[in-house]
Amino acid sequence: MSLKYFLKDLEASSKSASSLIKLKCLLVSHTLHMTFLLRLGQSCQNVPFIGSVMRIIIEYIIRIIYSSDISCKAVIGSGLTIMHGHDIVIGADVEIGRNCKIFNGVTFGNKDLEQPSSSNQPTVGNNCIFCTGAKIIGPIEVADNVTVAANAVLLVDCIENSVVGGIPAKIIRVNR
Repeated sequence: MSLKYFLKDLEASSKSASSLIKLKCLLVSHTLHMTFLLRLGQSCQNVPFIGSVMRIIIEYIIRIIYSSDISCKAVIGSGLTIMHGHDIVIGADVEIGRNCKIFNGVTFGNKDLEQPSSSNQPTVGNNCIFCTGAKIIGPIEVADNVTVAANAVLLVDCIENSVVGGIPAKIIRVNR
């Protein structure tokens, strides 16, 4: 799953078919480095015992270097693009589809911290954009092609092709 997805992540991050631009991204893009660590951690968890230890170490490295709390247990589709990769929180039971873009300060997590995270975290469709500071909280479903505006607090399900914003977030418009 995960390391195989990294090539799609590289394509999405570089936005180019050029090998030189991809190489530049590989060498200097800190957000691509974070994405690589995430994919490595997701791949490690499939290895008995030592894989779990490696996953925990990689999650810790992500916390220290990028100030982000991203669980390698989260299911994240290929084509992930992380912009300005700091202060991102992704819970263990979050599911994110393909080709999604996440800006800094975005949180995907529990609405009720007294409840276990399983079935208490968001599920996200494909081709979604989460702008700076957005909070996607609770057992909600975000459909395909949704854009969540900066600093929005999303607590309810979203229909596809919508733009949502505000506190609490509401549909601003639906793209046809």
